[in-house]
Amino acid sequence: MVDEITCLNDEEITTTLEILEDNIFLENGALSEIGIIENAAQTSSGIIGRPYFDQNEGDENYSIQGYISKIKSVEIFNLPLLNKTLTTHGRLISSHPVGDIFNCDMICETYCDDVKIAESSFNLIIHV
Repeated sequence: MVDEITCLNDEEITTTLEILEDNIFLENGALSEIGIIENAAQTSSGIIGRPYFDQNEGDENYSIQGYISKIKSVEIFNLPLLNKTLTTHGRLISSHPVGDIFNCDMICETYCDDVKIAESSFNLIIHV
């Protein structure tokens, strides 16, 4: 649910996603609410996952697993249409590691054509 990472540091990430016809979250020609939330979660997980992907560069089988453990708030203002591109900005609020598992507090804003279509706040459990 992420095509390209356009900006990434230890606290923030920006990604893009083109909404294509084969997207499993496409409903009636628009990305569903669940698709917008999934894009935000996958975008945000990149902040924690980055150093582990860097360490395992070249291992095409390396992956991390992440789960939304709590959705604190979601506001969706508009559903983006097929062939539109989303730009999603995620920010890490806090991270509490226990071994190779991270409990993270994240916020995201999602845009389509420079118009904010969603904002969300959630917790992720990320296993690296």
